[in-house]
Amino acid sequence: MDKNTHSSGSVVQAFGNLLHVKFDSPIRQGEVARVIVGEESLLGEVIEIAGDIAKIQVFEDTRGVKFNTPVHFMGHLLEAELGPGLLSTIFDGLQNPLEKVADATGVYLERGIYLPPLDREKKWDFTPLAKPGDVLKRGDSIGFVPEGRFRHMIMVPFSHFGKITITSIA
Repeated sequence: MDKNTHSSGSVVQAFGNLLHVKFDSPIRQGEVARVIVGEESLLGEVIEIAGDIAKIQVFEDTRGVKFNTPVHFMGHLLEAELGPGLLSTIFDGLQNPLEKVADATGVYLERGIYLPPLDREKKWDFTPLAKPGDVLKRGDSIGFVPEGRFRHMIMVPFSHFGKITITSIA
């Protein structure tokens, strides 16, 4: 298990992209799983749990998966990243930007390829809505970033507890 792994298990049955996996510690429905096939790591999602067996739907070709293939459970649910650049990009079901995947691998989507969904290098204009002295709580808007006619609201994360006092705007 690596440092990002919450729990682990191994494949006991495979039916196409549906795997039955015996696991060793608590997991939850909807949790992200990584199926390790040689050097590749295939993404899947826990869709059902019965006792110590989880059914995992793998989102790509499961060639090479066999009895005892290791599976790592990541401790978080499948999620999509939101932000500027989302509206101007075409994605696959795992939120891989297809144009960048094609640049990296050619016209055929290779399994085990996961690219960041949003461009981390592009600079975006930020318009603050909060002012110095404002006290914000989770879910409150700090400001926005325009993308075309759409405004991406930048908010205090819902994972933040307590209040934030704005001291200055950069």
